[in-house]
Amino acid sequence: MKLAAFIFFLPVALCAQDFGYSYYTITDFRSLGVSYALQDFRPAGSNPLDDSAAVRFGANLPMIEYREISARVAVGYQSYVLRGKNVTAFSVYMESGNDLSITGRDQRNGFFIPVKLSANYVRAENTAPGQKNFDIGSLGIGAGGKYRTVSRTFGLQAFGTATIHYSSVGFGTEYGSQFSLSGEIQCLLPELLFEGLIVGYRYERQQWDMSNSILNYQRFYHGPFIGVFF
Repeated sequence: MKLAAFIFFLPVALCAQDFGYSYYTITDFRSLGVSYALQDFRPAGSNPLDDSAAVRFGANLPMIEYREISARVAVGYQSYVLRGKNVTAFSVYMESGNDLSITGRDQRNGFFIPVKLSANYVRAENTAPGQKNFDIGSLGIGAGGKYRTVSRTFGLQAFGTATIHYSSVGFGTEYGSQFSLSGEIQCLLPELLFEGLIVGYRYERQQWDMSNSILNYQRFYHGPFIGVFF
């Protein structure tokens, strides 16, 4: 399910565009950058595992990010210590969507409803004997609210979205759902460096509710990001 979902989703998130001209507005951008977030990954309240068997860590989460207008692809890899052993976690986030104006035809200023497709894959190792790794892919749809104001020299965007996903376990029969809340504030700074910069801060909360309750976990992360237009 995960591989099929990502193969379906990638053309949406990474659609090609001709950027051989100056941006008509600074929201018509693509960027490559990094993010660095504080993180808390731990069992959800419905998870029956005690601390001796569950996955729990707070290692910071670095990511490489590609952004294009309303699309985002982020990949993160990290190591952490669990019950005295060094283990790793791997994360992939992909989203793409469109902004529906609720204050008129002006796409550069005002309030919008962002509607998006979202896919993610998270794998975190478990060192407890007899316990499986957390290894879940999810595909979902979400909506929220956004405010945007831009000119040719500066842009500011802030939004929050809620997303519901269908989730499945890799190489297993367990399935369930994931609910996520995310929010960002972005500053768009054209021609500050190369073609320009995007600088901002992101918060995201995820919670998995699976048919096998020992896989019910939640994740919080928040931190800054920066990208260079190209």
